[in-house]
Amino acid sequence: MEDLQTSIAIAPGVYWVGKRDPESIFHANPFVRVFESDAGGAVQWFTMLIDPGSPSDCAVVASKVAGVLGSAARLSAFFLNHQDPDVASSTSFFSHRFAPRAHVLCSEDTWRLVVHYGITHDRFRATERHLRRGLTLPTRHVVTFVPTPYCHFRGATMLYDPQTRVLFSGDLLGGLSPRGEGSLWADETAWPGMRAFHQIYMPSRVAIQRAVASIRALSPAPEIIAPQHGGLLRGEWIEYYLRRLESLPVGVELLDESDDDVPAWNHVLRKILATAGNAGADVERILSTDEMLADTTRFEQGRRMITHQGRWTVEHTMQTLGGALDRETMNVVVLEALAAADVLQLPTPQLDLEGMGYTTRPIQGNDDQSD
Repeated sequence: MEDLQTSIAIAPGVYWVGKRDPESIFHANPFVRVFESDAGGAVQWFTMLIDPGSPSDCAVVASKVAGVLGSAARLSAFFLNHQDPDVASSTSFFSHRFAPRAHVLCSEDTWRLVVHYGITHDRFRATERHLRRGLTLPTRHVVTFVPTPYCHFRGATMLYDPQTRVLFSGDLLGGLSPRGEGSLWADETAWPGMRAFHQIYMPSRVAIQRAVASIRALSPAPEIIAPQHGGLLRGEWIEYYLRRLESLPVGVELLDESDDDVPAWNHVLRKILATAGNAGADVERILSTDEMLADTTRFEQGRRMITHQGRWTVEHTMQTLGGALDRETMNVVVLEALAAADVLQLPTPQLDLEGMGYTTRPIQGNDDQSD
């Protein structure tokens, strides 16, 4: 297991500088790439912060960047896969606080939204200008840009570093992490979290298939894929997950829901309620306050059963529980729901993975005593 409290070298000159909250299942992966050349007898540096992350991670990321570079003021550029706040919003902090002259590399579509973070246009370098031959850096290194439209944003673009053979893939091949995950590297256990992440955020399987084809066309082939979220891929796991993702139904493929799946969704519901109940929650007391659940469930043989709209009912049940249970318990419940849906090949429930309105109150059981 790696020491996730420090920066971690994943390849020569490539460092993971992210933050890990042991109570969370959704993490960002910012990276620093240090390009170094001694051509002509003079050492040259070019440093890039890739997908800096959100302001909530700034202190940790800034500390790790300084640990790698000596100072965050040595940043030469930022690369942004797309504009989402969890990916790019701290760019403004790093640029204004440490590196006001650093370039911002991203697609035109991404820039139209990134500009609202308060970054001036003279700093922007459009990746579209370098799609054919790549971008030659002052150190003579060349990086290439690989568009992945609608994965999950129209302007999403991957960054490939042929020298280290690391592909920074953005949301593509990212995932949720098991609670308490102690390693940066994904294995076969990463699939439920990856599956859930893509079914929640990706709009179309066609978009994923096009992106997978672009990855397979890279030469030399990537040896490491470093997504923005979840575990990093290397070795056999690269092809393993490319193959699984290109056949995964996501987004619009999941819009039509049939009541034929109600028995399977009832299995998921039983897993959710049992997990919360085993943690001491008075589940029925919590759910009985929600009038909307009365429209899609009934009591049968002493337990709550789904009658129709299975996925919606599971999602709404999770939302209701999230407003009553503590975060630690709710994370366990979320993971149980995702695993149960995965086993039965059901669409991933749409969940608020950033909190679900978790309370910090202790679980209250049947012997609840009011003040």
